[in-house]
Amino acid sequence: MKYFLYTRKSTDVEDKQVLSIEAQLSELRALARKNELAIVEEFVEKKSAKIPGRAIFNDMMSRIERGEAQGIICWKIDRLARNPVDGGQVQWFLQQGVIRHIQTHDRSHYPNDNVLMMSVELGMANEYIRQLSANTARGLRQKARQGIYPGLAPIGYINDPTTKTIRVHKKNAKLVREMFERYASGSVTLDNLVTLLEDAGVMSKGNRRVHISRISFILQNPFYYGHFRYASEVYEGTHEPLISKALYDKANAVLRGRGRTLAVKDDPAPYCDLLRCSFCGMGITAEVKEKHQKNGNVHHYTYYRCTRKNKSVKCKEVPVRSELLDAQLSALIVDYAMPHEWISPFSTLLETEAANASKTAAETVRELRDKVFDISRQITRLTDLYVAEDIDREDYLSRRRALISERRTIEENIVRLERAPAAWVEPVRSWIKDASTLEKTAEAEDLLLKKSSLQKIFGLNLSLHAREARGTPISPYAALRAAKISAPKNQLGLILEH
Repeated sequence: MKYFLYTRKSTDVEDKQVLSIEAQLSELRALARKNELAIVEEFVEKKSAKIPGRAIFNDMMSRIERGEAQGIICWKIDRLARNPVDGGQVQWFLQQGVIRHIQTHDRSHYPNDNVLMMSVELGMANEYIRQLSANTARGLRQKARQGIYPGLAPIGYINDPTTKTIRVHKKNAKLVREMFERYASGSVTLDNLVTLLEDAGVMSKGNRRVHISRISFILQNPFYYGHFRYASEVYEGTHEPLISKALYDKANAVLRGRGRTLAVKDDPAPYCDLLRCSFCGMGITAEVKEKHQKNGNVHHYTYYRCTRKNKSVKCKEVPVRSELLDAQLSALIVDYAMPHEWISPFSTLLETEAANASKTAAETVRELRDKVFDISRQITRLTDLYVAEDIDREDYLSRRRALISERRTIEENIVRLERAPAAWVEPVRSWIKDASTLEKTAEAEDLLLKKSSLQKIFGLNLSLHAREARGTPISPYAALRAAKISAPKNQLGLILEH
């Protein structure tokens, strides 16, 4: 009778379980010599038997079916199969006499044996691998809850095998920080960052350039500011952050603003991506129309209209001429401009407040800590709703992710205020400068400058309703507008006191 010797280990990584294969081969060769079993070929497989589809095992079984061998020598029956498909094939071949003998290190299996014993042994092997998978997944989830990322460290970090944690890779960490800083400035593209990594000697597998999709993934990875994603959830990590949440948000705002690189048009419409349709919620785009006169003259007109990408709603918003829209937006800009006679008093008040920054910062920190506490309670209530099955998993993960991100931003603001109590002064000084120049911006012909000012005033809260531009301002422009309406300019002192 001819025999195939089959050995298997559960990984295809060369430096893991190598001794397991060598030990199996040594023991089984000695077993074959002792029992005078004729080995015609040895099969070594480095793949898990958890699921069907092992190439070497399938080849061996096909050759047995063709009659090239009638027996198998293996260390244990679980080396042959750990899933019911492969296990069933082994049992069927044995019962049909295609396999006439299976020899393991401690027993023999023959066609006339009671099939119950082999079924139990194969069933135990299958159940072991199922429990191992469940236990491993549970252990990895617990590791994530403890703030330790259960996976390979991203670029900028390195896995520490001694402590089973992730630590900073000093060289690559500097590169990652530089990538975020450059991209957040808006002066570079993803291709420029690919070149940056290539010049630093950082390449992908196969010694190829890093693909821009990988660069995009790095810029969107919350791991770098202290959080990480695992199994569709976001966890707070214990690893050292490389960047601040503010820098991460700034870089991602640039990334979202760019989106896909569109073909350059001859006459780009500057107000695209600024407004949304109030009827269906879709974006407002531009379209150039031609009008041909009888005398042969051709006139071009730019209309802004809804993209109508919402297939569930039949949008009724009508297009608006670019000249009319520009006039409306310019009027909105003027509404939120700071009067010239307010500039000097506001600047003086700012300098006075800066002198009392420590006291003001302490009060602000207390308010921010209360917000952090409220967000933590919201996360707890959200988890209770999910456990009670009042909300679905996708909604739970989305809302939890948003709350954790907001809490991280507030925590960074707390740290910033505690380290530099007057850090808020410069942003306010910059706002006063921006607000004081809005009237000139509205009168200018620079449409892109107007768009930038409108984004500062309204953020993403501009919409088009019945050919009319409307918007909800963000703070502090909303407060400035309310102050201009509620009090005449000669009562500035009362406004400042308030």
